[in-house]
Amino acid sequence: MTNRQSAALSAVAISILVTLLGFLLSQLRIVRLLHLKARDLHTIASQHAPSKDVILLVIDQKSLDRYPEPLLFWHPYYAEAIEAAAEAGAKVLGLDVAFPIPVDRWAPGLDQRMAEAVIKTAPVMPVICGYAAVAMDRQHDWVVPMNMAASALGQMAYVNLHADEDDFIRSIELTEPAGSKSLSLMVAERFLGKPVNYPEPIMKIRYAGPAGTFPRVSLSDFVNAARAGQKQRLRQWVAGKAVLLGPDIISDRHATPFYAFRAGSPANTAGVEIHANAVHTMLSGQFLRSVPPPLQYAAVFLVALAAAAVTAHVTGWMLTVWLGLLAIQIALLAHLAFLLGWLPESGQLLLSLAAATLLSLVYNYLTASRRREALRHAVALFVGKKVAESVEETGQVELAGRKQLVTILFTDIRGFTSWCDAQEPEAVVASLNHYFSRMTAIIVKHGGQINKFIGDGILAIFSDDEGAHLGDHPTRAVRCAIEMTSLAGQFRTGAGIHTGYAVVGNVGSGDKMDYTALGDTVNLAARLEGQNKEFKTSILLSSATRERLDPSIPVRRIGEIAVRGKSALQEIYTVSEEIVV
Repeated sequence: MTNRQSAALSAVAISILVTLLGFLLSQLRIVRLLHLKARDLHTIASQHAPSKDVILLVIDQKSLDRYPEPLLFWHPYYAEAIEAAAEAGAKVLGLDVAFPIPVDRWAPGLDQRMAEAVIKTAPVMPVICGYAAVAMDRQHDWVVPMNMAASALGQMAYVNLHADEDDFIRSIELTEPAGSKSLSLMVAERFLGKPVNYPEPIMKIRYAGPAGTFPRVSLSDFVNAARAGQKQRLRQWVAGKAVLLGPDIISDRHATPFYAFRAGSPANTAGVEIHANAVHTMLSGQFLRSVPPPLQYAAVFLVALAAAAVTAHVTGWMLTVWLGLLAIQIALLAHLAFLLGWLPESGQLLLSLAAATLLSLVYNYLTASRRREALRHAVALFVGKKVAESVEETGQVELAGRKQLVTILFTDIRGFTSWCDAQEPEAVVASLNHYFSRMTAIIVKHGGQINKFIGDGILAIFSDDEGAHLGDHPTRAVRCAIEMTSLAGQFRTGAGIHTGYAVVGNVGSGDKMDYTALGDTVNLAARLEGQNKEFKTSILLSSATRERLDPSIPVRRIGEIAVRGKSALQEIYTVSEEIVV
């Protein structure tokens, strides 16, 4: 398998792992909260003008200052506002005020006044009366005339807001299991004159903006305008619109997507304005829907795959740039999906980007470590540990050498040329490779360094760099030669060994170099190997090697030979127990 194929498979594997991790991590509360906050950022970045069809009549501080009665007894003001809104041409009014108990025992006539206002305006402007579910359970004990009238007219709706696990309001419950509709849903349907089609019982709100986005009129100003007969002003406020009447006081404000990102007061949003946002969502038809899980996890997989691919091919500061651009692209695409009405888990996508990048970096580090170790082993094997350590420490290969006492082992295959003439090229290469692999293993076993392959010959260097004990390289070289020449196989091997000083180092140029040993020591070892045919031996070693050899290895003198460049004859030896060929 090529490195490119390996990188591709690792990227796919990392992407699959990140996708599975994304599924598992999505069960954690902290991850779910992260997704919700990411959704909040989409909401904030996509604020748009609120619907001109919705207006708020708010029970604000101005109204509280003007009307001295407790809120429990504000029935007359609500009734006046309802009747004035109907006369001014409002299409529907949502009353975000619950009436859980009758008040006639303390203020006779107020309950009836509210019921009459609801009944009177029903033909021209239905009043959708909100209730709290817990309060309605006691209606058989606490009969409230207005609730009874609204129920008979089909104008009762519950006002429970749907809070996420961080207690932020991002959606609203449209229907209860029993089939009752919410205040927002009924207001929208009465305004449109047709059912609102949303596929789920809980609708995600597309907020038009933070608190104060929708036009509003103080309840006290509206009632005063009605009492003053300012009909034109009233029509300008509510004609043809959906009116939501409710409190904007501290006790009825809630955290929305804007709460954590907005300075000033109020940072949170009144319940009546949350209903206004829900009504606006339904009137505009710009619904938000969750991305189906298969598509979401397909997106996670693709993001992880892109991150893994970038991490595999880009390094350094450019990796940061590429990942930053990828994160921006993900955020922009997720926001585009949001604008089109989908809710991608952009937090999960960005987490998958980070997770895939981290896993890819770890994989690349481990892979690079394995490659460095393989390279170091190769350099140590074919060149030497000193060079390998030098390259690892300095990061470069220098053109340099040093004079060093070494033992040179030179081997050759007997009768290889004549054997090749009778073989096919493929068979020659295959057999030679098999032979070299076996011989290399023996040389490495005895602490030698493969310097080079010369045709069918091998030049190996033994030195103190590789040995456990100083000065043992002649012994290791001879034992290596014994094992190589004794190995049964297709070929028979001859070996020449000489110990002496040689210049060992990198020779060549910056474009091509070779690590080698130079000098008479190398030449004599090669000459000794060639003399095996004449003396009918498998191993010949010089007197310099014999003098440094471990006494446990028996040797015998063969004779003397003349060596080019040397005036004196050179004594040569062989291993006493070797097989004579």
